[in-house]
Amino acid sequence: MTGRNLRLSFQSIARCDNRSAAVCRMRHYSAVRRQSQGFFSPRKQLRIRGAACTMLALLSVRVGRWNRGAPNMRDREPGLFRKWFWNTYDYLGTLIVINILWLLLALPLVTLPLAFAGLFRVTGRIAAYEETGIRDFFANSRGDLRRSFLLCGLYAGVLILLAANVLFYVRLMEDWPWTGAILSGVMMWLIVFVCMTAVYALPLMLREQVPVRRIVRTGVYLVVDNPRRSFALLLAGSLVMAFSLASGIGLLFLGLGAIGVLFSTGLREILKRYEQGETGVLEEARGWRDLLRPWGYS
Repeated sequence: MTGRNLRLSFQSIARCDNRSAAVCRMRHYSAVRRQSQGFFSPRKQLRIRGAACTMLALLSVRVGRWNRGAPNMRDREPGLFRKWFWNTYDYLGTLIVINILWLLLALPLVTLPLAFAGLFRVTGRIAAYEETGIRDFFANSRGDLRRSFLLCGLYAGVLILLAANVLFYVRLMEDWPWTGAILSGVMMWLIVFVCMTAVYALPLMLREQVPVRRIVRTGVYLVVDNPRRSFALLLAGSLVMAFSLASGIGLLFLGLGAIGVLFSTGLREILKRYEQGETGVLEEARGWRDLLRPWGYS
């Protein structure tokens, strides 16, 4: 029996109906066994039998999944970055205005916490599939502004301190090369870790009415429990910021708004792992055809 006949035999098994899959498997296995005995040596017959058994086992597992009604690839929930893209696309006009307002408030550094509070107020509602607009940028309570000022001051102080340590240990490399290199590397990784906690802490300050200490602690726990996703979010946000700075126009019109939607969407998707109940929000799976012709697939 040639290899082509073996492949045709296995393909015929895959086309069997689910109700008679077991009978078909036994019949074709017997046929393979009878036809192989007259053409191959005993050693090759054993190899063919082993390959046939392996193929039948894989097909039985696949048929079992079909019978249990396993979800199709099209029925799966869209990924984090796809949701981020569509959230940004749906509120593109609003995010352009929000980005300009953020830049105007961020020019004087004193009002930078106000800019962050308004930005993540809007992007948090976008990530939660809630109706939002420019008015929500200014709809912050005193508690929200207080947490924003404390959180921004805390992160600014920690990052400045770590950056100063990096510069100090880099200069130390002239006299103590290995010691300076190791300590400066540790400080750099601490900066990355602090920035990853900020990915969650900034959206969290407007998601829940909790003290700043609890917000920072929750951010640290999420980073420790989800290191890969946290690093991916930070890396994606850094790339968006780099492209925005390189183009200039992106920073003016969309850069910060897109980053805010990214962090808010990432926080929401990660928190789903820890929530017991269902969110009750219908999330539509959308593709590229919705981007080209959004009116034809509503």
